[in-house]
Amino acid sequence: MGIDMEIKEALTKKALGYEVEEKEIIVNKNGEQTGKIKVIKKHIPPDIKAMEKIEELKKLGEWN
Repeated sequence: MGIDMEIKEALTKKALGYEVEEKEIIVNKNGEQTGKIKVIKKHIPPDIKAMEKIEELKKLGEWN
């Protein structure tokens, strides 16, 4: 995959919003690891600036 395609995909992802998973190691009150991992899912909302950039590129004929 070329760099242009990677940038296009990243810009599209940012424009549409996406989900991410963060992992957190659980520790007890003594600060010792318990061996458990907490997975937190977060939604990253759509970015209006990314949407505007895509529209600008479409008008210039540079977005296929």
